[in-house]
Amino acid sequence: MTNNFVPAVVLFSILVGIALISVDEKDGVLKLFDGIAQAMSRINNFVVQLTPYGIFAIAAAASGTMTIDELGRVQVYLVTYISLAMLTTFWIFPGLISAVSGIPFREVFRTFRDPLVTAFATGNQFVVLPQIAASCKELLKRHGARGEQTDSAVDILVPVSFNFPSLGKLLVLLFVLFAGWFTDSELGLSDYLFLASGGVLSLFGSINVAVPYMLDSLRIPSDMFELFLITGIVVGRFGAMLAALHIIVLSVVGTLAMAGLLRFSIRFLLRYLLLSGLAMMVMVSVLRVYFELFVPPPPPREEVLANVELSSRWIPFEVATELPEISQTQLAGARIDHIFRSEVLQVGYRPNNLPCSYITPRGELVGFDVEMAQSLAVDLEVELEFVPFEFDDLGRMLASGEIDVAMSCIASLPDRFAYATFSDPYLELRLGFVVKDHERGLFLDLDRLRSTPDLSFALVSSHYHEERLQHLLPEATIVQLDSAEDFFTGGDQGADALLLTVEEGSAYAYRYPRYTVVQPSSNVSVPASYAVPKGDLEMMQFINNWIQLKRLDGTIERLYQYWMLGGAAQPKRPRWSVIRDVLGWVD
Repeated sequence: MTNNFVPAVVLFSILVGIALISVDEKDGVLKLFDGIAQAMSRINNFVVQLTPYGIFAIAAAASGTMTIDELGRVQVYLVTYISLAMLTTFWIFPGLISAVSGIPFREVFRTFRDPLVTAFATGNQFVVLPQIAASCKELLKRHGARGEQTDSAVDILVPVSFNFPSLGKLLVLLFVLFAGWFTDSELGLSDYLFLASGGVLSLFGSINVAVPYMLDSLRIPSDMFELFLITGIVVGRFGAMLAALHIIVLSVVGTLAMAGLLRFSIRFLLRYLLLSGLAMMVMVSVLRVYFELFVPPPPPREEVLANVELSSRWIPFEVATELPEISQTQLAGARIDHIFRSEVLQVGYRPNNLPCSYITPRGELVGFDVEMAQSLAVDLEVELEFVPFEFDDLGRMLASGEIDVAMSCIASLPDRFAYATFSDPYLELRLGFVVKDHERGLFLDLDRLRSTPDLSFALVSSHYHEERLQHLLPEATIVQLDSAEDFFTGGDQGADALLLTVEEGSAYAYRYPRYTVVQPSSNVSVPASYAVPKGDLEMMQFINNWIQLKRLDGTIERLYQYWMLGGAAQPKRPRWSVIRDVLGWVD
């Protein structure tokens, strides 16, 4: 109850209702509840009037930017929902009424055709309740079951059935399963049992409350709720039609049962069950074939962001992918002079450092600092080579001349000055925690973090933040990783969170959607600098001056927008618009 869990609220409400039945002087309490209900109803009506505008804005943005591949995967949910809705509407529910009452199937469907069409057109089953009641009475009258008792039963069952989760709501559970598949979230047996129990109870409330609750409970990224709102524009009408049909079945079958007019025929029931089973098997088989032919498989996680390209390719460059053998000799003289003599700039990079430098599945090296290195080579009028490095060997590679400068969003932390000299910062990157999406609330609350035992935090090749984390969270365990990618691919050493810059963490969260970035309220930043050979002041001054030039001519800001703020995503053509393409009011 304290956490507003919907199943707990539903059970509490049921218990209160049962308890009030046996209370003699309950009129005062009920009047109070009636007044509160009316006030809440007015607030709800106001919110409902505003809801279409918000959903329209979300849907318009998604419709104009969603790619064919993304739409291809969403159709798994849409097609499955619509197929089940159509099968239930045109056979399962009308056939059930016919099987237990003896009323011909066609007559059942014809009688309730108008309420179903109205519910589908309006997307609201509440407005058709009077039509449903009238149609139920009409059907029962034609078959000799009309009387004061049956009319009273219909008048009770129709509004009562409205308050229970309908099949239209129950099919929303399909979206939760789809969201798990869409985000590669593993669901076990206990998760399915939860959906069959707690998930159903959640649907007593609003589905816009129940779905986020179920997503969080099953550890599925909460961002999927936005997709649920968009798909609801399509499936909502089918859901309203199913909800109306659900009320019809309960009202007709319930009234016949109360009047003792149910007619069970083993032959009819067996035929109905056989045909229903066959229809379901055919539907599943057809859907499976359809999905295999027309639904693109989800790309491997390492291929996400694979289509990102450099904003500009100024010069050709060579990329080494193997770590070089490190010479024990030390290259003498200022490194800038060596670069001019050799006419080659050798830049150290980290191969899996999104979005600063990483190799795509196509074998192309891309990233913020890859473009900066191109700009530096162009300004020096030399050739460009990229050489991979690890932090443990960075100092020796710089000293021996294997690389002239390291450019890969390296935080110039004090412990790293032991083996390299760093330039002035060219970026200030914000610090945050990369955590599993369902645990984001925990890492936003420092008090909860301190009271949570056995937490483990991962750092990438630096001990600078270790002391501060231990001071902030004395019970926490600190582990060191060679690269941020290890945290997502099984090399996390049991860490619950990865301390990383928000810019880098956001790129990884895009590739691995089960994770999100949580930024502490303190808004701590770290400087990103370029590493040059230790003690080479001339090279450091040259890089400092060059960084200032790139800041003044807008290169750094442009690349920051492109690589850190999402500009690197492939441009998506907006959908055709009357306002833009016909009237020309906007570009």
